[in-house]
Amino acid sequence: MIPANTTGVGGATVYYGALDAPHVLQVFVELRDRASHRVAESLLDTIRQAADEGRFVVKFHFAATIDDTAGGSGSRRALGALAAASDVGQTQFLDYLGTLFASQPFPPVDDQFSDPSVLLSLAGAVNGLRSADFDRKVTDNTYAAWAGEVVGNFESFGVVGAPVVWYDEEVIPVVKIEGGPAITPQEFLAQLQE
Repeated sequence: MIPANTTGVGGATVYYGALDAPHVLQVFVELRDRASHRVAESLLDTIRQAADEGRFVVKFHFAATIDDTAGGSGSRRALGALAAASDVGQTQFLDYLGTLFASQPFPPVDDQFSDPSVLLSLAGAVNGLRSADFDRKVTDNTYAAWAGEVVGNFESFGVVGAPVVWYDEEVIPVVKIEGGPAITPQEFLAQLQE
């Protein structure tokens, strides 16, 4: 099964905005990763607004390195839940992505996202997301195979670790120093060449 609002081979890329936008912003993140959390916290609203204005389409790519190194399945399970949200709509997908990052378990070795009841509880904060169909997809892990494909596809971009952002194939630095704070929305927008 391939969720709605996806593109690329096997639908391995979730997108937000119009695919015919003049530019492409590619966002590489991991749902259990703290640096990805900081970038989402700082920039997700700004990215949404710029996409809504038609400046670019956003293509999301997801890693699951922490699942593989610290153990657990939270990054993959949360990604499967995001796929179910994408079926509902682009707005619900992005709202849920922001909610997941805002509620990210800390430390990252805490694997709360592997628990469907946690994912469903967080989905309750997203307007128009919860339904019998959505809940079933999350509980049954309907998109487990798809999530595996997405995670496997991450490495094909040559990206090592997350978060990384590309604007039309150009790397846009989104953290000030490795392990440090994310850049501000103003610093982000200043880097976009029209």
